[in-house]
Amino acid sequence: MTLSSYTVELSGLRMRAAMFHGPENIVITEKKITKGIHDAVIKVDACAVCGYDARVYRNGHKKVKPPLVLGHEICGMTLQDINTGYGTIRSGSRVAVSPVIPCLSCEFCNKRQYNLCNNLREIGSTDDGGFAEYVKIPQQIIKSGGLVQIPDNLKSEEGALLEPLACCLNGFEHLKIEPESSVLIIGDGPIGLLHLEISKKLYQAKVAVVGKIASRIQCARSNGADGVFMFDDETEDEVMNFTDGKGANTVIVATGNPEALEFATKIASKNSTINIFSGFPNNNNFFIDPNWLHYNQISITGSFSSTPQMLQNATKLASEGKINLSRVISHRYSLDNIEQAILDTEGFRGLRVIIDKF
Repeated sequence: MTLSSYTVELSGLRMRAAMFHGPENIVITEKKITKGIHDAVIKVDACAVCGYDARVYRNGHKKVKPPLVLGHEICGMTLQDINTGYGTIRSGSRVAVSPVIPCLSCEFCNKRQYNLCNNLREIGSTDDGGFAEYVKIPQQIIKSGGLVQIPDNLKSEEGALLEPLACCLNGFEHLKIEPESSVLIIGDGPIGLLHLEISKKLYQAKVAVVGKIASRIQCARSNGADGVFMFDDETEDEVMNFTDGKGANTVIVATGNPEALEFATKIASKNSTINIFSGFPNNNNFFIDPNWLHYNQISITGSFSSTPQMLQNATKLASEGKINLSRVISHRYSLDNIEQAILDTEGFRGLRVIIDKF
């Protein structure tokens, strides 16, 4: 199919979409598909609900200007041959989508650190996302390699979770984990469980998970955690016992609960690294004693989103069976039930929720 015939075919086409109009206001409606001549459109097969989507639904976000379609963890099918600059993806192929829309001209884009783009836009935040029948893929994503073909042995719902897996891999780029070293993951949700699987399978670490939801803690235990702890007044002592009184060599904060930040500083060992993976509510202050950092030689690092290269790495790991994404999927809903899907995510019911019927 030529580019011109593809454009004609889409002209005037309408789709069903979950339009976010502001806090607690999301409506299923019909929307016209619009695209630039160098953009593409894919048919959405599955889109996962992230905690970010739930926070935007409840409170809005400075990046999100309604009306807008949320959803950035996307697996879809191409409707035309797409020349990515890294090869051609044929029409009818399933792809995972990097939601990062880079400017391709700033200092970070020149280093292919697209997630740090100075002029960053994002599918599902500044541009319409995947809670719809179709999603437009801007040319910047295509040029940066942000469409990654999914092999046949991965289900579409697993393909939707390649994006959060890539984000986790980005976090590990900032960590130095040796075999048998101790890793403490604060957060028992699907992201925490992905961090657990990466730590165990790729780094052979001794891993503990701290959380607040009994069913999720049980999932962490079933998925191979060496220690699991409910977050309460006794947790600090339990973690110190788990680490033989030394504290954790690596601490990953995989929850937006502000209490996790202070707790991380209490159980980090000397010469340790704390990775702040999750975003936090606005106006949240995190105070650190500089002498504690200095004399204990502590490193604190943040990580945000991922790059197309990490999305490729995530696809390889999942397709080779080294990471099992199906373990973190608990609910599947149609687009008509998007609000319930968001409420389940917000209420920590189950693990990852997937929209798979449009």
